[in-house]
Amino acid sequence: MVMANRKQRISPVIISTAFGPGGSGIFPYSWLPTYRRLLRVVRQTGTTIISKSATRRQRRGNFIPANPLTWGYIRRIPELGMLNAYGLTNQGVEVCAAEIRQSLIDGYNVIPNFYPEFSRGEETAIRETLEAIEIYRKTLGVDFGGLELNFSCPNVQEAVAENITQAIACVRAVRRYAELFLIAKISVMHPFEFAQELENLGVGAIHGVNTIPYAMIFPAGRFPPSPLAAAGGGGVSGGPAFPAALVYNRELRKKVKLFLIMGCGVSCLADVKRYFDLGADAVSICTMALRRPGEVARLVETMNKKD
Repeated sequence: MVMANRKQRISPVIISTAFGPGGSGIFPYSWLPTYRRLLRVVRQTGTTIISKSATRRQRRGNFIPANPLTWGYIRRIPELGMLNAYGLTNQGVEVCAAEIRQSLIDGYNVIPNFYPEFSRGEETAIRETLEAIEIYRKTLGVDFGGLELNFSCPNVQEAVAENITQAIACVRAVRRYAELFLIAKISVMHPFEFAQELENLGVGAIHGVNTIPYAMIFPAGRFPPSPLAAAGGGGVSGGPAFPAALVYNRELRKKVKLFLIMGCGVSCLADVKRYFDLGADAVSICTMALRRPGEVARLVETMNKKD
């Protein structure tokens, strides 16, 4: 266990993105009794929640929760998988920070996630990241001690594998600006040297990995094109992504010594145990929390018992 600040511990099992940008539930899953039970268990056990990504200002991606015509950008696929081209839709950091504040008041253990928009230029992205930190600081007060920086969303304009220099510059700037427990969320497309450089810069944890591009899981020629090809193909999570994520995280563990959150592809307790067997310090769950919330509630009750 490590501490993001005096109050926030990082639990063995983490809920990542599946509780929305505010960290206390996501529509329309909040209609489901089993999902609502998971919310209660997560709150009672003090389970760490990493919010869905915020951007500096409101961003309209592909999926709009209030517009059923866009719900097709999130699709269930076999093996408890999910394909999404969500596109980072969010209301902007001011709104997301206020929602996180309410979640903290309600007893949830939420760490914000912020996405630096490097497609807007490195200087702009870094400036907006520092502005976001100030907004979190003013809104969350002493409860703001940790921040996850998302360097790995597959459903955006910039090429994930080519954002390394920008991400390193961003971390340097944040480290100079504020004393925070930083978590860097990376992709299977990133070389291991990227994680090593982040460790050298003093990030508190690496979170490997984000959803995996469709073409990496379902190669052309062996599988049909992505049904979300018009939106870039989308990212795969859940069962189909687990083998690739497992291979990457196995090697990543050999390359870094810092706190390592392993995730992506978890669809059962056995997957959680396999990550811990590789040396994970914590394991994150996302898609499984949406597909099998009742099972995740039982898992959290067992593994995240309060000290």
